[in-house]
Amino acid sequence: MENSADELRAILTTYQQVAAAWPDLNPTMKSRAGRWATASASDLRAELDGYVREVAPPRSQVRIVWKTGPKFIYAGCNELFAKDAGLAKSEMIGIDDFDKRLPWRHQAAKYRRDDETVAKTRKANLDIIERQESAAGEMTWVRASKAPLMLPDGSAFGILAMYELVDAATGRALFMKSMKGETTKA
Repeated sequence: MENSADELRAILTTYQQVAAAWPDLNPTMKSRAGRWATASASDLRAELDGYVREVAPPRSQVRIVWKTGPKFIYAGCNELFAKDAGLAKSEMIGIDDFDKRLPWRHQAAKYRRDDETVAKTRKANLDIIERQESAAGEMTWVRASKAPLMLPDGSAFGILAMYELVDAATGRALFMKSMKGETTKA
């Protein structure tokens, strides 16, 4: 899927914002962000692809995905996210959460509401603790963050999300903490 330079800048900027919750992700990103304002779409695409490739085992277990348009169609992801979906990375592009091949399709309406809220309010939702169905049919706990993808005119054209799996005990504890209103909205 082709993106304009402005869209790619928005994806990179949002990636940097959400990645702050995972300090080990792309540590050189902040120092390179100053070049994004004048970079071409192809240079921005290469930089984004490089960051996404870097976020892979054993260095990181964080899943990355971005969705665009009013139906929040998958526009990009890392290999770990595609693996969780049970699909190849290339198969993710152009589908949405309601696709019958996705293990979390039964949670798609909730995910769509969450995505719409983040895009409409233009506010990140950080440290979301929730359960997600895996490709193996098991329920897993995830710690996730979502943020809007913003164009220079202030309009949101999608969302970027990151998440990591957490063990059941940690998931339950974090979920209980979040229910007490201790989650972060940015």
